[in-house]
Amino acid sequence: MDTIEVLVRASSMHDAKRIESMKADLLKKIEVASSTFTLEDVRKPSGDRLAAVLVLTGGVEREVRKLIAQLPPPALLIAHPAHNSLPASLEVLARVRQDGGEAKILFGTPEEIAAELEQELVIAKAWEGLRFSRVGLIGEPSDWLIASDVDRAFLKGRLSVELVPIETKELLSRVEKASASRRVVSRFRRGARAVDERAGEDVPNSVAIYEALRGIVDDHRLAACSVRCFDLVTELEQTGCYALSRLNDEHVPAGCEGDLQSLFSLYLAFLLSGQPAFMGNVVSIDRVHRVLGMAHCTCPLSMTAEYSIATHFESGLGVGISGTIPTGPCTVFRLGGERLDRLFIREGTIEETTIRDDLCRTQVRIAVEGTIDALLEAPLGNHHILVAGHHRRTIETFFDRYLNS
Repeated sequence: MDTIEVLVRASSMHDAKRIESMKADLLKKIEVASSTFTLEDVRKPSGDRLAAVLVLTGGVEREVRKLIAQLPPPALLIAHPAHNSLPASLEVLARVRQDGGEAKILFGTPEEIAAELEQELVIAKAWEGLRFSRVGLIGEPSDWLIASDVDRAFLKGRLSVELVPIETKELLSRVEKASASRRVVSRFRRGARAVDERAGEDVPNSVAIYEALRGIVDDHRLAACSVRCFDLVTELEQTGCYALSRLNDEHVPAGCEGDLQSLFSLYLAFLLSGQPAFMGNVVSIDRVHRVLGMAHCTCPLSMTAEYSIATHFESGLGVGISGTIPTGPCTVFRLGGERLDRLFIREGTIEETTIRDDLCRTQVRIAVEGTIDALLEAPLGNHHILVAGHHRRTIETFFDRYLNS
């Protein structure tokens, strides 16, 4: 469980015992309302944890303003409906904004404040996880990705992310030396609802590709990666679909085709939701009924209720995963632009998994909340990310805070 530091400020004009009792009661109620964090009353921020200022009474505006200078933006001000806590917080926020700073007031029931703190904790941990990470680009982006590159200088300068270029020949060389565990091959086959005869023969090759790719991830200390995966098709007549699926399930966001914009979307989805996500082609758009279709030949098995082992759609070679993704709430989004400063995001509901022979193997239909005209009129690119659950507010907050500037 995470710890959030709370810096309490109250006027000396108030009765000390009453103030202490009020502080303890309020912090206890907020802490009880959450199952993800504990609160620690501190005098000074450590700099290692998320911190918030509890404005317990009025008369502390100048003191709180000075305290905010020690906190990373946005400073979090917890206010409550007594002892002029909220009026003081409003005054502080106004002055912080006048000075060009950032702050945010958390006000409401203990449950509402706890929910806000939980979101702030998720965002802070995601930013900490993203910064200074190493992201691998294995081979150059596929030739058909003409709108999906990312400015390398931006990654290094703004996000402090190191993009690690790795030649495809290193992956191919490792594949030649890799061997497939019979236990892993058997487990993958046994778990499938059905196994295409040709694809079944290539399961050991797909597992060997995973071993090679896992070795690259470990040796280069990669937090995420994208692979020019069609080189495996042309060079080896094999695919990386199983390898990418398994890496995502092992909490290494791994994308297809060297698409960097989608990779960082996939990476962000994992950091903010704590779960693997599906990277897919947008294959259909029904603007009237607001229904979106997505498909790809790989999918994290943890996202599926069941799966079949098929061949890769475009080539008919190797292994593709035909997964059934359960119905339920979801979020579809994509970062766009060379500086990742554009965002398309919608929440919706996964309606069904389809099985068509003219699309990539994992296929899903999503009923979207709100218009999807932008996908046809001002698309950011092809690949989009599907993650289970509703995460729009958290993703938009992270985007506005760290990318949209």
